[in-house]
Amino acid sequence: MRIIYGYSNCTDSTYRRIAGERGVQALAPDQKYHSLLIKGFEKNGAELYCFSGLPINREVTARRLIREKDEREGGVCYHYITTFNLPVLRQLMIFFGTFFGVLKVKKEDETYAICDCLNLANAYGMTLAARIRKIPVVSIVTDLPDMERSSGFLRKVNNHLFKKADAFILLTEQMNERVNPNNKPYLVAEGHVDSEAPSQKQEISYEIEEGKKVLIYAGGLKKKYGLGMLAEGFVKADIPDAELRIYGRGEYEEQLRQLCEKHSRIRYMGVIPNSEVVTEEQKASLLVNPRPTDEEYTRYSFPSKNMEYMVSGTPMLTTKLAGMPEEYLPYIYLIEDESEDGVAQALRKILSLPLGERQKTGRSAREFVLRKKSNVVQAKRIIDFLREKVKH
Repeated sequence: MRIIYGYSNCTDSTYRRIAGERGVQALAPDQKYHSLLIKGFEKNGAELYCFSGLPINREVTARRLIREKDEREGGVCYHYITTFNLPVLRQLMIFFGTFFGVLKVKKEDETYAICDCLNLANAYGMTLAARIRKIPVVSIVTDLPDMERSSGFLRKVNNHLFKKADAFILLTEQMNERVNPNNKPYLVAEGHVDSEAPSQKQEISYEIEEGKKVLIYAGGLKKKYGLGMLAEGFVKADIPDAELRIYGRGEYEEQLRQLCEKHSRIRYMGVIPNSEVVTEEQKASLLVNPRPTDEEYTRYSFPSKNMEYMVSGTPMLTTKLAGMPEEYLPYIYLIEDESEDGVAQALRKILSLPLGERQKTGRSAREFVLRKKSNVVQAKRIIDFLREKVKH
């Protein structure tokens, strides 16, 4: 099978170099998502041609010309479109670079075009070229454009792209009602974890080494993500040997710093490389995602941090998001009452459980996502879906 893949990312090695130029330490969720999925396709025997405008813009570099050498890793070819670092001109160059690039790719019997719908210039160029060549177009929808786009014009362009798609890969079942009114084939794949994720070494946990129950939140620091509820709930729980550590960046940062000054057991850890975050997650006692469920957008999202938490082998406490399938519930702890008191009650209950019982929950979650939600497994599901449901 040959897959033509459109997005705005690159190989992990090139991303690390670009991120270093930008002074960015955190791994962008879209880089991780697409990189792992591409590797999953490759491990299932697919040949990939990736077209990208690269994750660079005027906010992060003064370079006027954005140019990177094409790369090849195994069965994956990465073509980076050369652009000038000017907003409108850059998007036009990405559009035409993708369009003419896809026209040149050799078409095999099984050839599909897969594009990230949030990267409009890339997705539009790929869709038009694929239509000319009679190649089926599959749109990956990781966020609803009408919630992400502030411009009505951009929302209209996205909706037009959806009409041109032959099939969809969605994060939640609820997304289908919003992007697929014509009932085209679709597959729900909440996300994926690295099939080669490092194993957890329980013997190096903070709880065993230092007698300290460390709770971790790692992600965007936005009040709408429930950070205030988590912090105040932790204070109310008043667990003497517990410490809450928060990693990330966002508009809640200043309030968080003020909380840290008042409560010594809440610590803001800033932004560190993803590999270091993962190591800290493996050493923690509990990982928390307090995202409230009363916002409409939660029906159309499956946080990537939930996957990262589960594969760490450390137990996770989270809310019951509408987009989370029931099959996940046996492997996680739930915040039943989404309030400060509810968080406090959940923390006291979970951290009073024997360490061995909590470790068993974390290990079972890891085994579940590696068995059913790894990038290799999800890529195989997508390949089977393409062959069975998407006609040339």
